[in-house]
This record gives sequence, structure tokens and C-alpha cells, in this order.
Amino acid sequence: MRELPEDDQPSGRGIVPADDEAAAGADAGDLTDPRNPMSSAVVFYNAVLADGGPDLDALKLVCTPESWGAWGDFSEVREMIGDRGLATRADPPATGEPGVRYAKVVTMPDPNQTIRVDGYVVMGGHAITLQWRPASGYWRVHGFGDYILPEDLPPAV
Repeated sequence: MRELPEDDQPSGRGIVPADDEAAAGADAGDLTDPRNPMSSAVVFYNAVLADGGPDLDALKLVCTPESWGAWGDFSEVREMIGDRGLATRADPPATGEPGVRYAKVVTMPDPNQTIRVDGYVVMGGHAITLQWRPASGYWRVHGFGDYILPEDLPPAV
């Protein structure tokens, strides 16, 4: 794998061990607040990986209506997640678009280790693309896998 010159590398240290779960959770913010994009990312992640198969009722609430027909039964998403973990924050796109966030699902160095994401990380993972929906009053998931650019998202209603 080719590495960027040091001056071009993103800030932060990447995936780092956390002292405890509270330290890792601090990045995620208040997960009971619907204005926090991570609350929707956590609902999506947990609903896809629910015991007995994806929780379609929860997924119907958290996914955008425009994307619903493309998800199928979520088995492909479940397979793509595999044993990857959800990172602790949702980042805005480089354009700074306020109504779009990306939560990362990353390969864990040690599944038993609590980790934090410090800076931008690309490590065998995928992105959950979230879009703020004013009519719903919360963030909704529009895609999983590759980043969906803001200009490729439907109007936020």
C-alpha cells in the first residue's frame, strides 16, 4: 500500500486504544439526542446485526424513504459489516455540507479492545451515509458502503 507524504497525511493517530468505554463513547455524544447523527448510525448498525436477522421495523424508521427499495433484506449489508465495529463519530463531508455526515464501520484491530478514532481513518471499512431530514427531526441513513456525495443525495425534506 502506498503511503502519503507526511505533510499530506490527515491529522490524528487513526484507531487508538481507549482507556475505557466512557472515553470511546465521549466522541459519540448523546445517543438519545435525535439531532446527533451517531444516534441514527447506532440504530442502523444494531438493527442490521439484530439477533435473528435485520430488524426491518427499526430500519424502516432510520433509512430514507428514497433508499428503502434498494436495501433488499439487508443481508448484503449484514455481510459487509461482518465483524467490523462502528466508529465513535460521524464526520461531515470535505465540502462542509451541514446536512450530511459519514459514520465509519471499520475493521477492529482487536475485537475485545475498546477503541477511539482519532482523525480520519480508512481501514478496511465502509461508510454509513446519513442525511438530516427536517420533517423527521432526525438523521436518516441513505446508504452504506462507499461514501455518497452530498450532490448525489435526494432533497432533504
